[in-house]
Amino acid sequence: MNKLLVIFLQIIILSLPVMAAELAVDDFPAGWYKDKDIKYIEPHLEYDYSSVKREKIWLTPVEKYSTPHNVYDGMPIKLQVKKNVRIGRNLLKRGTPVNAIIELYTTNGMTGIPATITIGRVEIPGLDSDKIYCYYVKEGQNRTVWILPLKWALTWLPFVGSFTNLIKGGQAVLKPADDIPAYYYYEW
Repeated sequence: MNKLLVIFLQIIILSLPVMAAELAVDDFPAGWYKDKDIKYIEPHLEYDYSSVKREKIWLTPVEKYSTPHNVYDGMPIKLQVKKNVRIGRNLLKRGTPVNAIIELYTTNGMTGIPATITIGRVEIPGLDSDKIYCYYVKEGQNRTVWILPLKWALTWLPFVGSFTNLIKGGQAVLKPADDIPAYYYYEW
């Protein structure tokens, strides 16, 4: 009897007409953008985006940079070309000075989160800086891989797992031995 009652209620509920309301229209964006001068980025239509003709340039820091020692966003740093590279008819010699900028850095955090240094906006003398692509991220030691399992393993003891939160991640250090790849696109 219960099955028959459940089926009967389902039929009644599903056969009720569904009352749909008209969709709400948000007028705020249209009114807010009306008096604003918004510049849209136009794509470069003459460029052949299928071309991937590029040359790899290996860079290396001239001195040591690390996150606990006065590193900040937008900080200019000195790099140099690590290996000779032929770009077209020009030869980019080893030891050529290169200017770069630290676009972003993060400090190390609790529970083993590592510090990072992100390098971008590379300028090499004699080359068009708009055709150079360089994005390099250096991380410190990531200790979350062993801290989080240890923390959860110790949670059965009151407050013991919380002490693992005090362990910090490693510092990010750029050394002269590091290899930083940069790409020069010929037809950009």
